[in-house]
Amino acid sequence: MSEQTKAALDEAVAAHFADEQDGAILTGYVLQAKGQGFTEDDDSNQVRLLREFANNQDYITSLGLVDWLRLALHHNAFGDEDD
Repeated sequence: MSEQTKAALDEAVAAHFADEQDGAILTGYVLQAKGQGFTEDDDSNQVRLLREFANNQDYITSLGLVDWLRLALHHNAFGDEDD
């Protein structure tokens, strides 16, 4: 990813977070994306994955965000056993 694209991504994520969270300041993020390849060779059906993190983000923050998302998605999909 080019530095210009990464800076635009960081800015967009921070602006979106502030919009959604009443002006809160973004302190970290993890972006995971999935796409489809469109080349003319044999990998045109290959799944493409992308992972980006906030600049200078420590591994503890990244792992915490990913784990929180995993738990939230699991809860949304299956609910808690205590419900």
